[in-house]
Amino acid sequence: MKVFFSKKPVKVIFSILVVLAVTVSICNAVFASVALKEQKGVAVCDEWSAEDTYTPEYAQNLEIGNEEFKILCLTDVHIRNHGTFAAFLGINFILDGMSEIQLKQLINEVNPDLIIVGGDTVLTAWNDICTQQFCDFMEKFEIPWAPVFGNHDYEGRADKAKLAEIYEASAHCLFKSGPAGMNGMGNYIVNLNRNSVPVYSLFLLDDGQFRVVDGQITDGGVNTNQIAWYKWAVSGIRETSGKSVPNMAFMHVSVPEYTQLESGFEMGDRREGTYTAKVNDGFFNIFKENSGTHMFAGHDHNNNFITEYAGVKLGYMTKSSYNCYFDFDCLGGTVLTLDRNNNVHIEIAEF
Repeated sequence: MKVFFSKKPVKVIFSILVVLAVTVSICNAVFASVALKEQKGVAVCDEWSAEDTYTPEYAQNLEIGNEEFKILCLTDVHIRNHGTFAAFLGINFILDGMSEIQLKQLINEVNPDLIIVGGDTVLTAWNDICTQQFCDFMEKFEIPWAPVFGNHDYEGRADKAKLAEIYEASAHCLFKSGPAGMNGMGNYIVNLNRNSVPVYSLFLLDDGQFRVVDGQITDGGVNTNQIAWYKWAVSGIRETSGKSVPNMAFMHVSVPEYTQLESGFEMGDRREGTYTAKVNDGFFNIFKENSGTHMFAGHDHNNNFITEYAGVKLGYMTKSSYNCYFDFDCLGGTVLTLDRNNNVHIEIAEF
């Protein structure tokens, strides 16, 4: 008895695969075309000199009342990460969708009063489109949020000035382009005030701007002009408030002192090397001498430890997405709670 197999199902499956392949190819071609359209922004930076007089209006000011104040730190979301495995098949879109679900749940569970985003929010040729997408997502929560640039955010068709325009146009985003002529863009201050008096200052710094060291391109770190600006601002806050105000620093790339941290962490883990700036311009020492209490970085996805070094809490913000490399049990956010006595309590909130 002869058994005949129909070739029709095989032809149908083959046809479907061909259609899918053609569709994906067309989409990739369209995206590539879009990515070639360079987007230039107009930076609205403030002229600054160390001779200027600091006024309280120079900073972004948040009145936090007399209750505890909760900050959720996110970092390295890497929307549309172009290096993701099989990104040409749209895997990065799927990972973005999964990450958005987890981020929404995390934000709703923590219910923060402020969200800080530690850089590398996007990594794609169409970085302006994806930055706008992230802004639209964040605005749904109606919570103040403060981003810094990482070393990858501006590796696309849009320059930093264009990305700064997008941030500054978002209603709840506290981002400011910052002083003109400064390293990077987006060096700004958020003061947390009780009864109009600062109790903590948050310094948001762009240290992801590349620089050339010994002929090699490397992560920039906090430069001397940023350090001078930081000292000026701390002094101005002290003079205008009539007291020394403690402060924290948030940047993408850790300072070189992080390489000295090996064990004895209060929480979190070190699961990879620390990739710091190759040049140490002395920010840590200046920070320590000027009422700096806590310093946080991103960049190293599998590090999320918190520890104390020379009297300062050094730590990593926790990676907050499934795009780009990660460990499943090292994802989520870092939560900082300022209690009624202005003491800072830290915990890691996992996905």
